[in-house]
Amino acid sequence: MKNNIEKYHTTKDGLKIKVSELDFFHLENIINWIERKAKKGHTIMYGGGWGDDIWCDEETWFGDDAKRELNYSMYKDELDRRNLMKIIES
Repeated sequence: MKNNIEKYHTTKDGLKIKVSELDFFHLENIINWIERKAKKGHTIMYGGGWGDDIWCDEETWFGDDAKRELNYSMYKDELDRRNLMKIIES
């Protein structure tokens, strides 16, 4: 069963847009960007600490790991949904 909770895309400026309301070309560009990042590698930084004891690590993910981190399936599912709607409407 599909989850009907609305999903959001956050722009680099911090604006939140419903994935269902993304312009078709913006949606395609996001998917293409994620596919390029999956090939080249997606680097994340994380860290923590308290007081003077602060740490930071960095990892680079490729392929399916990068796609999972970048929510590829959320965007791809929306594109597939729209393409299916086109077929049904024609």
